[in-house]
Amino acid sequence: MKVRYLGLFFPALLILLGLAACKTTPPEPEPVPEEQVIVQDPDLAAPDQASLNRLNEAIARTEQARKLVQEFDGDEVFPADWNAAEGLYNNAQNGRKATVKDVRETLALYNNAASAYDALADKTIPLYAAQLENEVVAARNTAINAGAGYLAQDYLQGTDDFAADALAKYEAKDYYQAREDGLLVRDAYSALAVGVDAYKIRMEIEDRNFVRYDTANINAADQIAFSALDDYEGHNIASAATRAGDVRARYSQSLERAKESFSADSAAAANAERQKALDIKANVAVKADYDAANELLNQGNAAAQRRNFDQSADLYIQSRIMFEAATASAAEKRRLAEQALRDAELKMAESDEAARRAELIIEGGSR
Repeated sequence: MKVRYLGLFFPALLILLGLAACKTTPPEPEPVPEEQVIVQDPDLAAPDQASLNRLNEAIARTEQARKLVQEFDGDEVFPADWNAAEGLYNNAQNGRKATVKDVRETLALYNNAASAYDALADKTIPLYAAQLENEVVAARNTAINAGAGYLAQDYLQGTDDFAADALAKYEAKDYYQAREDGLLVRDAYSALAVGVDAYKIRMEIEDRNFVRYDTANINAADQIAFSALDDYEGHNIASAATRAGDVRARYSQSLERAKESFSADSAAAANAERQKALDIKANVAVKADYDAANELLNQGNAAAQRRNFDQSADLYIQSRIMFEAATASAAEKRRLAEQALRDAELKMAESDEAARRAELIIEGGSR
């Protein structure tokens, strides 16, 4: 029995051993495909900060160049060049910044636009500077013609020095400050011209003793004039110019009032002399002289009607002098006539005395 079951035992054992071997031996692994290595295009990488900084600098440079051209009217003076630069600028603004390539291309666009604006600025700035220089020179010439060279030498020299500083800033390419100073210099020369005009009017008032005709207003104008000088020295040119204009207007008004009053005074004096001439009968005794004086008086009245008070005053003064002369001539004629009358009366008296004596002699001889 045992032998018979052994024949069955061994095959079963072999089967069991085979199963055990299947459980403990791992299966052969399937072959794995080789790993794919992806190589990224550097142009498509995200830009680094240094690249972005360079782009931002180019953008800032472009914006500054564009503003410079606009500030100095290049867009109006050179419209074709401006439009071309604007086209480049618009293209640059549409540029992308997502990748290295984007940044590089956009940077190039901004550099092109900036170069176009720079080229336009090179044409615009000198032209603007030349125009401003012409305005400055014209304003200075006006001040010189007004008398600033001898009536306001210190103020003229101070403004000349300021003008030299503005030119130095322009040459140093500090265009904005140079322009600001240049405009201030131009206005300073203009204000100086107005101030000198006002000073000359004030001197005329003083020289002609006209302060008495409008004392209060002239004194008020003097105070404003001192304030204008303080403003000018402090480079507060706008205020100085306003006050100088106000002072000139006030002095002019006072001078005109004084001229009118002086003309009226002169007319009164001439009429007073005319009455003296009439009282002494100069219109009869020295008719030609009287008529000449009276004609000047009438001309003075006509000039006063036209409000030409300088002319009317001169005519009144001449008329007064001629009436005085006519009165003196008439008085002299009267004196001579009276003297002649006295002489005649004396001769008549002497003749009567001689006749009486002769009569007495005759009468005495007859006895």
